[in-house]
Amino acid sequence: MKKMYNIDDEIERTLQSLEGIKPAEPKPFFYTRLQARMESEFEAKTGFRWRPAYAYAALALIITLNAVTIYKVTHRSSGGANAEQLVEEYGMNDLSGFDTN
Repeated sequence: MKKMYNIDDEIERTLQSLEGIKPAEPKPFFYTRLQARMESEFEAKTGFRWRPAYAYAALALIITLNAVTIYKVTHRSSGGANAEQLVEEYGMNDLSGFDTN
């Protein structure tokens, strides 16, 4: 029981020592400085903004790439004739070595 008495006594002394504590107070204009710092960091993160010039440039690039792709697909040289010549020259149409079941 003596140990229990000592523990209760220690708890009581600890709680009494906390009674005289005052809450911490920030320096003057702390919240104003904090708000200014947060706003400056927000502006630094959102520095790049979409402007119409960037949008028009991206749109022009996409249209140009599409036009080039369409042109290349429609004006493609017929690769079929070259492939048939290659098969005939190298004898690739001979399937005698393979089982064709």
